[in-house]
Amino acid sequence: MSNPAAHATMSNVVGMSAIAAGSVHLAMGIANAIDAAGEALYDHRYQTALEAAAAHANQMEAVARTAVEMIAELEAENVRLRAACRQRSDYIRAMQ
Repeated sequence: MSNPAAHATMSNVVGMSAIAAGSVHLAMGIANAIDAAGEALYDHRYQTALEAAAAHANQMEAVARTAVEMIAELEAENVRLRAACRQRSDYIRAMQ
């Protein structure tokens, strides 16, 4: 190639190819960074939701335990009241 214009054009093509390849790699890097940020955000939201669910489960367990204790107390009171009613009925029958 003795033509200086052709030589300059070919040099520019090589440079432009390098710039284009660099641009493609830059775009891929940006896309990968966006994907990684999205995954990190998803992981954070998932972890936050999981922690909230675990805390709610602990609260519900405490409520359930309290309810079971209250039911046990009510059942014991019911037994005492039935015994008192039976005693009173027996006394009334004995007085008649």
